[in-house]
Order: sequence, then structure tokens, then C-alpha cells
Amino acid sequence: MKTVSAMDVRRHLGELLDEVRLKSETVVIERAGKPIAKLCPVDQGTGESDAVSRRLRAVRELAGCYAGSSRSQGVDQWLDEERGSWGADR
Repeated sequence: MKTVSAMDVRRHLGELLDEVRLKSETVVIERAGKPIAKLCPVDQGTGESDAVSRRLRAVRELAGCYAGSSRSQGVDQWLDEERGSWGADR
């Protein structure tokens, strides 16, 4: 997390916005050495970055692809067996 003064924000707001957007970095803004505000990516409020958000949305969409088909039971059974073997490997 980066910390900058309020004066630096005035001088370099565009650059800071680019850092927040491109690097998903949170910037704490200080005045007189005390934190007064935080500049963070929009999706950070939900705890997800853009990439994570897109991946979760894709997984949710894929989750319903085999729902109700006879093949879905085989996939579910295979997943259960695989998950059960995870503990045995350790």
C-alpha cells in the first residue's frame, strides 16, 4: 500500500489513478502525516480485482452448463472422488 501527501495527490492525480487502475494498488492519502482518505480500485470494495471478478463470473456461468444432464452426475461423482483423494495424498 502506497502513502502520499494530499499535496502530491493534487500534483499527480492522473498518475495515481493509473497506478490504482493498472496495478490494483491502494493509495492512502495523508495530511499533516495523518491518514485521511484511501484511493482504491472500484472492485476492491467487494474484495475482488477485475481479473478475479471475471474468473468468478465465468465459473458461475460454466457451473450451469451440465446441470440436469446425465453427464453431470458422472462429473459430480468424479469430482467427489478426486476431492476425497486430496487428503490421502498428504
